[in-house]
Amino acid sequence: GEAATGEGVMTDVGTPRSETLIFQTFDRKAANPDQMNPLMDYAVWRGFRELGWGYLWEMDTGTGESYPELTESMPEVLNDEYTKFRIKLKEGIYWSDGVEFTTDDIIFTFDAYFDGIGKLTNGNITRITNYIKSYEAIDKYTFEVETVKPAYDFTTVMGVDTWASAFIPVPKHIFEQQEDLAAFRNTYPVTLGPYFVKEFDPNGFWQLWERREDWERSAWGWMGEPKPKWVLYKDFGPEESRVLAFVQNQYDVDTFMSPDSIKGAQQRNDKITTFAPKMPYHNMDDACSYGVMMNQHKAPLDKPEVRWALALSLDLKDVGINSVSGEFKASPLPMVDTQILRPVYFDPLIPWLNELALPDGYKPFDPNFGSDLVDRLKEMGVAESELPSTPEEISTGFGIGYWKYDPAEAEKLMASVGMNKNADGFYTLPDGTVWELELVIPGDWNKVMQRVGFSLADSWRKAGFQVNARQVDNAEFGNVQNTNALLTSMLTWYNCTFTPNYLNQWYGISPDYILPADSTELITGNAWRWENERAFELIAESKTMPTTDQRFRDIGVEVLKEFVTDMAFINMMNIPTTIPTNEYYWTGYPKQDNYYAVPYSWWSSAKEMVVNVEPTGMK
Repeated sequence: GEAATGEGVMTDVGTPRSETLIFQTFDRKAANPDQMNPLMDYAVWRGFRELGWGYLWEMDTGTGESYPELTESMPEVLNDEYTKFRIKLKEGIYWSDGVEFTTDDIIFTFDAYFDGIGKLTNGNITRITNYIKSYEAIDKYTFEVETVKPAYDFTTVMGVDTWASAFIPVPKHIFEQQEDLAAFRNTYPVTLGPYFVKEFDPNGFWQLWERREDWERSAWGWMGEPKPKWVLYKDFGPEESRVLAFVQNQYDVDTFMSPDSIKGAQQRNDKITTFAPKMPYHNMDDACSYGVMMNQHKAPLDKPEVRWALALSLDLKDVGINSVSGEFKASPLPMVDTQILRPVYFDPLIPWLNELALPDGYKPFDPNFGSDLVDRLKEMGVAESELPSTPEEISTGFGIGYWKYDPAEAEKLMASVGMNKNADGFYTLPDGTVWELELVIPGDWNKVMQRVGFSLADSWRKAGFQVNARQVDNAEFGNVQNTNALLTSMLTWYNCTFTPNYLNQWYGISPDYILPADSTELITGNAWRWENERAFELIAESKTMPTTDQRFRDIGVEVLKEFVTDMAFINMMNIPTTIPTNEYYWTGYPKQDNYYAVPYSWWSSAKEMVVNVEPTGMK
């Protein structure tokens, strides 16, 4: 409603709406809203990555290049082994309480990480303590670090890799006063970023940040003035309620909204926009993709013929139309097809994919997948003006191609390993019993993926597989993925690679991480349960060189060929990040034609959004 002063709309937390940027929360409700200590499992989805913390190096998510944030420059490498580094901090950065940020804070943070092993619950503690061997301050703004192994990925482990950093400097002057860092809640934290926590909902539904008066002295004040005086993270409820609030201009940026809801909202409010004007409308450059993880230790999934039969029984056009209205980008490789990765890993493999033949001579790749999808969408009534038309536009929008949908070839492959259809049309095991395939999918905590899962199960059933689609909650989803005894097959987001450095995801492709098929122990690597000697050798070699070397990239191409040949993971599509924005109060969000960052409000790169948006002048 109107404020009493007549100066315009106020938010329900008492700030002028025209000066407040409002994000729908990623997790709806925080379980631990008062826990703001980054050494613990804290309320991570409430703006800390984006507004509160500062990092040594950030990631330009438009290009995939790292840049200095708290530091003056990229690290100086001090030895040929790539294990010793000198880091220089920017001078003149201050905590929100006015204390200067120096190497004292860095050394204190390292000490806290190492002293807290086993007590501190943030998973990044293990990552850093396994990575760093020693550290020392040289002066007030300079420190040196030695790593356990050659560290060609130093800037993305000690800085931001995609959406945050494993190393979060904490203020020594606050934390050194605490008797027990594991018990410290840090509820109104001193911040390095240009915003501080003004207020939050003890029930976990919202958190309000206010811009520091001295924002220029903050971690990224040098980037320019963040335009919103306040940033509010708030849950506007289940999708039905959210759409209504969005149409009424109650908030500015959504997280994931289903395509049909976005279309409905746009019909009622012309200020609601998407990333691109043509299908698939949304940015598909998240680091992770949707695909099927299979337990390759368990028969019959231990046979490549069976895994390929499942891939060729997956009608991805149908699945994508039924689940996300055709707004998706297919990827046949176990990697996301993005503007950063396509020239490095996809383009070199297109000729190979076109020539690829299975042992029986069958060629499974369909380069016309995208153009056929466009034809299907036209038949369904999508306007031609909404669809990509040139081969280049189609490839950029819908991908380079996908596996043929060919249940007849799948039937041949199954028969070759003694698995035939019974009188009811379902595949049986060699002993004649029906093969029941469990497919674990998310419950409604991830509605888009849940729909993809049901649609995938349908496609397989039509082709003769007896599929039991089992919905699980978020916690069980993680347990299934990481426990051999629990996993048969599951729809998951995995293969998360954002820059050409694939090691963040593929580091565990090694025999060291293989556990027995019925093991109840949590796996810590090689989630594909993949045993391929050549892939093991290639990944071992890739760990010995800079990630920018051409040889490193050539190895990536070779590993992708091994993945595909074995069908070690049935990749499907880039995560369809359906994020509408509302331009009533703010404009200048990342768009296809203004791509300064990925448009995800829950990545640390959202700081670029906060600096780039402009008020429209609406009160």
